[in-house]
Amino acid sequence: MKKVLFAMIEAGGGHKAPARAVMEALEASFPGRYEALMLDFIKEVGCPKVDEAHKKSWNFLVGKPLLTHFVYQLQNIMGPVSRAILYRNLAAPAVPFAIRYLKRSRPDAVFSSHFLVSMILVEARKRAGLSFELFTYQTEIFTYHSLWRLPGTDWYLTASDRAAQAAAEHGIKWSKIRSFPYPIRPSFLADRRPAAEVAAELGLDPARRTVLVSFGNQGAGMILQYLLTMELMNVPLNVVVVAGRNAALRRRCESIKGLFPKINLLPLGFAANMNELIACADICFIKPGPATMMECMHSRKPIIFGNAATPCEQAHANYAVFRGLGKYAGDAIPLFASALKHFLKDEVREEVARRYEALELRNGAGEIAAFIDERLSAGKGN
Repeated sequence: MKKVLFAMIEAGGGHKAPARAVMEALEASFPGRYEALMLDFIKEVGCPKVDEAHKKSWNFLVGKPLLTHFVYQLQNIMGPVSRAILYRNLAAPAVPFAIRYLKRSRPDAVFSSHFLVSMILVEARKRAGLSFELFTYQTEIFTYHSLWRLPGTDWYLTASDRAAQAAAEHGIKWSKIRSFPYPIRPSFLADRRPAAEVAAELGLDPARRTVLVSFGNQGAGMILQYLLTMELMNVPLNVVVVAGRNAALRRRCESIKGLFPKINLLPLGFAANMNELIACADICFIKPGPATMMECMHSRKPIIFGNAATPCEQAHANYAVFRGLGKYAGDAIPLFASALKHFLKDEVREEVARRYEALELRNGAGEIAAFIDERLSAGKGN
């Protein structure tokens, strides 16, 4: 049985979700053929200081969109300098730990969904003389950033032809690039209880439309201001707020529930059943990370986008807006109110449903799993 490691950094769902989707598809499509293991890589190879430093920096930036956009563009412009700084400060200290782990585990392949993880793996493989096959999955769906320039990877996987073209233009060989539809966990779409059953369990009023609010694992954003806006709109709504790991936000929402008589407010923490919550929603109000956006799109929901943390997230939102599937509000309350009024109209949601049908979305998880199997069946890896 061959071993495939799925290496990510759990700094947000955008890196974990595609890795988990492909792992689930690989196990379902080829039962008994592979031993698959998911890793929060830097942490689990035994380098907690680097892991903590990286995650703290991201948690700091995600709540400051203007600063994050500036840093993102500056890193992109600086290119080789940015990669050298990243390698010296974060990758290099983790390489010895990665070598020890890889020598023990001896994987046949590694699927990496983070540029820092791939940077570490390329160097560790070279120093240790290992021969596993490395698949790097770029999580930016439509754009390209210089930190993803990793010529040492064996296969560079993208979610769109546009991203593939950009990767080639920035030095990744065309022969290494493969483009697949964005991967969604098969169970995310298949393993759902009936929406009415979940709604009853949550205490949602069936006579009201339901708005799902989710701004990522960090729960960053002006959610309290949006709640006040919905209350002042004087439209009876169910509002499910997924606070993620932001326990303070959940506590604040719990404490003010009684102040909003027009909305039936349900604050949740980290939700393991996002597939069911999305299915219950009439409208999804989200941060435009790739995983959550594609999960909402595959569930065929109208989407309102809050602030994009990076330019690549802005590109995700732009795509959905261009297709008539969503509206971008950012942190502008009037834009949010206008978008919500728009999507509360039955005829508008019906039109959105028709546009989804015409779009014919495909789930790339099975296709990527088949590609990994094809490569390993051809005798690659250890």
